[in-house]
Amino acid sequence: MSVSEKIPLPKTNKAIVVIVSLAVVAVVSGLMTPLYLQNRINSLYSKYRKLTEEVVFLESDVMRLELKINQLSTLEHLRGYAEQTGLGLNALPVKIKGEGGSYEQ
Repeated sequence: MSVSEKIPLPKTNKAIVVIVSLAVVAVVSGLMTPLYLQNRINSLYSKYRKLTEEVVFLESDVMRLELKINQLSTLEHLRGYAEQTGLGLNALPVKIKGEGGSYEQ
């Protein structure tokens, strides 16, 4: 025959209340943890979506600015700018100030 050991049971009402309270806290936390994690995942996906939209917007701004740089650096644009400002790309330079610092004409 096997000898079975008995588990000591709490003998006071205070010990029973503590054990029941711990059991209730464990059950409630076990039930609330998946809900908390789901809400956390949803908030992270929301932040991810907002940041993705911002990245797309900023990338479109970068592409727009690169296009503007390419347009401004073309030779035709430089030639047009030179004609507007009176600077000829193929013309001889105009002497503005005489040598020696005098302004005689």
